[in-house]
Amino acid sequence: MNLKKRFCLILLTGITIIPATAQKLLLPEWQSQYAVGLNKVAPHTYVWPYVNASDIGKPGEYERSPYYMSLNGKWKFHWVKNPDNRPKDFYQPSYYTGGWADTNVPGNWERQGYGTAIYVNETYEFDDKMFHFKKNPPLVPFEENEVGSYRRTFNIPADWKGRRVVLCCEGATSFYYIWVNGKLLGYNQGSKTAAEWDITDVLNEGENVIAMEVYRWSSGSYLECQDMWRLSGIERDVYLYSTPKQYIADYKVDASLDKDKYKNGVFGLEVTVEGPSTASGSISYTLKDISGKAILQDNINIKSRGLSNFIVFDEKKIPEVKAWSAEYPNLYTLVLELKDAQGKVTELTGCEVGFRTSEIKDGRFCINGVPILVKGTNRHEHSQMGRTVSKELMEQDIKLMKQHNINLVRNSHYPTHPYWYQLCNRYGLYMIDEANIESHGMGYGPASLAKDSTWLTAHMDRTQRMYERSKNHPAIVIWSLGNEAGNGINFERTYDWLKSVDQSRPVQYERAELNYNTDIYCRMYRSVDEIKDYVARKDITRPFILCEYLHAMGNSCGGLKEYWDVFENEPMAQGGNVWDWVDQSFREIDKDGKWYWTYGGDYGPEGIPSFGNFCCNGLVNADREPHPHLLEVKKVYQNIKATLLTPKNMKLRIKNWYDFSNLNEYVLHWNITTDQGEKLMEGTKVLDCEPHAIIDIALGNVKLPDTVREAYLNISWTRKEPSPMIDDTWEVAYDQFILPGNKNFVTYCPQKTGETAFVIDKKTGSLTSLTLDGKELLATPVTLSLFRPATDNDNRDKNGAKLWRKAGLDNLMQKVVSLKEDVESTTAQVEILNAKGQKVGQAEFIYALGKNGAVKVRTTFQPDTTIVKSMARLGLTFRMNDTFNDISYLGRGDNETYIDRDQSGKISIYRTTPERMFHYYVAPQSTGNRTDVRWAKLTDQSGEGLFFESNLPFQLSIIPFSDVLLEKARHINELERDGMVTVHLDAKQAGVGTATCGPGVLPQYLVPLKKQSFEFTLCPVK
Repeated sequence: MNLKKRFCLILLTGITIIPATAQKLLLPEWQSQYAVGLNKVAPHTYVWPYVNASDIGKPGEYERSPYYMSLNGKWKFHWVKNPDNRPKDFYQPSYYTGGWADTNVPGNWERQGYGTAIYVNETYEFDDKMFHFKKNPPLVPFEENEVGSYRRTFNIPADWKGRRVVLCCEGATSFYYIWVNGKLLGYNQGSKTAAEWDITDVLNEGENVIAMEVYRWSSGSYLECQDMWRLSGIERDVYLYSTPKQYIADYKVDASLDKDKYKNGVFGLEVTVEGPSTASGSISYTLKDISGKAILQDNINIKSRGLSNFIVFDEKKIPEVKAWSAEYPNLYTLVLELKDAQGKVTELTGCEVGFRTSEIKDGRFCINGVPILVKGTNRHEHSQMGRTVSKELMEQDIKLMKQHNINLVRNSHYPTHPYWYQLCNRYGLYMIDEANIESHGMGYGPASLAKDSTWLTAHMDRTQRMYERSKNHPAIVIWSLGNEAGNGINFERTYDWLKSVDQSRPVQYERAELNYNTDIYCRMYRSVDEIKDYVARKDITRPFILCEYLHAMGNSCGGLKEYWDVFENEPMAQGGNVWDWVDQSFREIDKDGKWYWTYGGDYGPEGIPSFGNFCCNGLVNADREPHPHLLEVKKVYQNIKATLLTPKNMKLRIKNWYDFSNLNEYVLHWNITTDQGEKLMEGTKVLDCEPHAIIDIALGNVKLPDTVREAYLNISWTRKEPSPMIDDTWEVAYDQFILPGNKNFVTYCPQKTGETAFVIDKKTGSLTSLTLDGKELLATPVTLSLFRPATDNDNRDKNGAKLWRKAGLDNLMQKVVSLKEDVESTTAQVEILNAKGQKVGQAEFIYALGKNGAVKVRTTFQPDTTIVKSMARLGLTFRMNDTFNDISYLGRGDNETYIDRDQSGKISIYRTTPERMFHYYVAPQSTGNRTDVRWAKLTDQSGEGLFFESNLPFQLSIIPFSDVLLEKARHINELERDGMVTVHLDAKQAGVGTATCGPGVLPQYLVPLKKQSFEFTLCPVK
């Protein structure tokens, strides 16, 4: 670290760093909050070596350099439950490891057969009777503290002789000592940023031995209390790289735009060169554009001395620079060359550079002077290996995010693998980089570590290392001080430090709320009304951007549209980040060979600390398969939105929500399709519309045939030219509008195909039999349905499953009060009772057989509101044999939709199956619903079955499991097929909300507690 930085750090912290040796001698370093590291290289930006200047900046290309050596792969491994039993001298080169197992590095040891994966959220997993320990910072359990001992050998290439060699460990949880050739290099605490050691003087010419002793828990664990699996071991890359004796130790790029017009680039560069040299040399840079043309160059001589050389290049301007943004990730390449006295290049490094500004301007968050909306998601690192994520999986993540209109990712809750930053730079994703600090288990009150200045060293170290490693990435537009750790002196000092070294980005911290040490009001899980209240204030100077919202746990993400109605209309409300990107679940096989997803509590003995399946709240599952709610996010986040002004001439008003892109880069596709699936008209257009502008267009007059009850104007957008992540066939935005036709046209119900008969049970009033030419179509009676198998949100919603179960809606019976039978109709007055015999309401069922063979069921239900405080749904349910597995319907699809999550569904005619309608959430729950259904048909392979319709659009689900099983099962391997499918025809069904963490179902999406009537027609078909 150069003297300027060092002085700044000491000035801002205002403390004396107490070495670990000054503490109780009986305690090891891993029990001290001061022992953040020993002998580590000062934090710096990555100075990876490159062979050719053309390779600089290409993600992962530095690994091909002859001066880079990966130590990933098989390591010898020994694991113990108690530190006293560890092999204490295993680091000695003579130690024999022949009896040790092999383990994969990187990779958490719990995913390789050692120890127990524990998932908790707000608490410390070791603060539990299972470990005979109560939290007592900085102390952690001793006897139960697992230790993994790692060893491997390596040989240094011959052409590294006489050069400096650095060993880098990108991340290991939670504390480790490290040796090379039996010599202690040092230790590290802080699992999510790189730790480096200069190992030049301890290397042998032949074989070398590296050893790492990793502790599951340390004092650092008190700052790593994140909502994630608590895992252990070396979880990121370990590698060597070589530099000349005099080397580029650090550099800082200033690549911004002028603040007047945001058109011209401003380039500044600081470089630190360290190490001895016998002669004067020079440091030079070249800045190249995308074509490889040099647009800036400079060279400064370096005096021959062994001290640090802190070099500042003159600031330069670049007229009409191509700015970097998520929409246009324009990158320049910075080539740094260290040269000897003869002008020979001795070291080559550099990075990709993006010119952009990130600032709070007039109270709004702006990129390149333009206020933007944050269409974000949070992202934990997760894979089947644990927290080790492959490059291929990272590439899949960013592609899915770009395809689904996500423009920002928050690295929750720690700096991530360096490859992720390179991808976000290159493909265009704004990023919030977050320090690896969360002490949630200490609460936010007086015990909060944020208020304990003895922990300032650890807070500052984590913040500083985050900044120094990643300061040159254009994708990072906001720094975050950490997550859920309370607020106090430590976060005030880290804020002060960050603002002192970086004026180019805002700094945020959620727990600061409206205190000075956050530039953005970023409270999590606030309701729409709370956002409105904030932006209505006259004294605000900071934008409201939710660091977390829309908790995507299980069947979720209801109410997204309501958030974005505010974000798109209130300038100071600028979006938020969905929690979370990926389910943190693992795929396992049970004793019967059935696979399932695991979650908290599925490993280890009974009573192990656990927060259940709260780790499963992703927009995609652990294999990166999208959940249905990702499509809702894509739809609501889309950057082109249309409204229909006049149906007759199909006049549309189109808003371009892109911040920097003209709509002429996209193709508008439109068509008119009837409710019978016939395409009447279609066309394409390319429009010229500037960012944030509105344009009106008319597609022409349309006259629908008399045989059409309604038609659908479908608007779809694709890229004119493909981009690296989105090809020219991918639909980036769409809208649909209903065009009314001949409402007097006959219903959708087909003509009579045979003789229909039905039977009503005289005790229950249920439709117990419906036959076509004597063949039974029902497997169970048709009954009133008020309950649904609870979603994760239902179980936490104040209007949800607790109220439903308390009222007994999950186990209803029907009792006839009176029954009136005519030749072709039956009327049943029925009491609806729960399992306790309590009357939850009364219903009237009127069954009428039509001339076309259809049975119309008209139902009126009056709930008893002294018992019934909430209902999941209002409709009919029954089961049919699973030979009836061919579904077609006219309604929103083909994805799952609910009343508060239906923006993503297009009305069309779809064909599917019960299996395809069912979505496998990690914990089984209600699923498969379709909204705005006009008609549906369920038949067997011969075409025989039932056709359903109503006088109003209804909701439909047909799934291959019973509601009883779905309510009971906790893992998907518990789902057993019983030869039947379950049909739900709903007049009303509650939305899904986000009550697992955030607002429940909004009032307008609840089922009204009043007398209501609805009707369904069941028409047997062949």
